[in-house]
Amino acid sequence: MALWGNLDNKGSGGTVSLNYGTLVVTGSGTTFGQVGAAATGDVIRFGLKSNGTYVGDAVIVSIASTTQLSIASTSGLSGAAISGRSFQISQLPKFTIHDKKYQQQFGNNTETITILNTAATYTAGVGTNIVLVNSVSRVIAGDTLTSGSVSKVVVSVASTSVSLASTIASAITAAAAVVFSRVTGGHDGYVYGVAEGGANAAQTTSYALTHEGWVGVTTYKDAEGNLRVKTETLVAMSGISTGNTPTYPPV
Repeated sequence: MALWGNLDNKGSGGTVSLNYGTLVVTGSGTTFGQVGAAATGDVIRFGLKSNGTYVGDAVIVSIASTTQLSIASTSGLSGAAISGRSFQISQLPKFTIHDKKYQQQFGNNTETITILNTAATYTAGVGTNIVLVNSVSRVIAGDTLTSGSVSKVVVSVASTSVSLASTIASAITAAAAVVFSRVTGGHDGYVYGVAEGGANAAQTTSYALTHEGWVGVTTYKDAEGNLRVKTETLVAMSGISTGNTPTYPPV
């Protein structure tokens, strides 16, 4: 069994469920074993990092049908239930599955800190995603706005307002208390397949690297909201075929 391949985009339609006791993965609408889809020796990545459902990785050891396969172990998984989850199939280096720094769920030593206590300047009505506030000092995209029952992620900051990731279901009245908070510390670890285009696109970002190939990336935000990035070339190789999410660079 090869330790890695060059594909980070094998067929992964449908959803999967895992029986932790038997190590059997049951798919719905899947194409396990078909050309271009999951094969023995590939890595199945449960959940998606892009929507916060990522549970971890496992090596496929056998395929019984287009809707059933078995994995080697659950050591690279967080232990969260896997039922009806999206998944991705990759030929990433198998040794990373047992490296905790590249399994996102490990390293949750995070802390939520208050960045700013302020107030709404005007009423923000139901259905809007723009909130005018008295101050935006130190607030950055990615922070969380909380006011009463409203708790939303900030996606952009203007001089006197913030834009939220989605519209609010409850109004924020004028002069209502508004708190901005931020998660700091911890780390986010993930292995990416990086093709030439991704490597070139990363050169002007915090994710710059020296080689295309299989790259391990660990990140965290410091108390000032600065992104800290460490990249490690695990396998330098050309010809990586990508397509899984998130793409590289993940910004």
